[in-house]
Amino acid sequence: MNNVILIEGPITATEFIEFRKLMGGPDIDMPAALKSVSNALLTVCLREDGRLLGFARVVGDGVLYFYVSDVVIHPSLRSGGYGALLMNSVLGYLKGSAVPGATIVVVPLAGLESFYERFGFKRCPDGHFGIGMHLPLPDSHDSG
Repeated sequence: MNNVILIEGPITATEFIEFRKLMGGPDIDMPAALKSVSNALLTVCLREDGRLLGFARVVGDGVLYFYVSDVVIHPSLRSGGYGALLMNSVLGYLKGSAVPGATIVVVPLAGLESFYERFGFKRCPDGHFGIGMHLPLPDSHDSG
């Protein structure tokens, strides 16, 4: 893995779908993937010979609200500092885009909180923030 490079730019919908499957994420269809990848404020990729090996994405309004939605690394690159490389790129973008008082959030997978703490993220509740929450939506395949 000597030729891994960091590139700012979008990933394809097909890459997004395939990478989600590789990482154990839920299936999404092509229209959802297309909309998701095209609406990111920032996407940075790790590639080797054009092959996607990891990426980070930021979504939001670009001024006040930012959500670090993905920081994913192919298993072959884990523990090699590549997650930090992606996060440092994300932080550079956030420092240049977020106004004072902006809300910047991440919802890490359980057990990965300490990774984000290395970059200054705090666990909720902290100050005026409450406990992080999510809204589970019914599976579109459910009949009820």
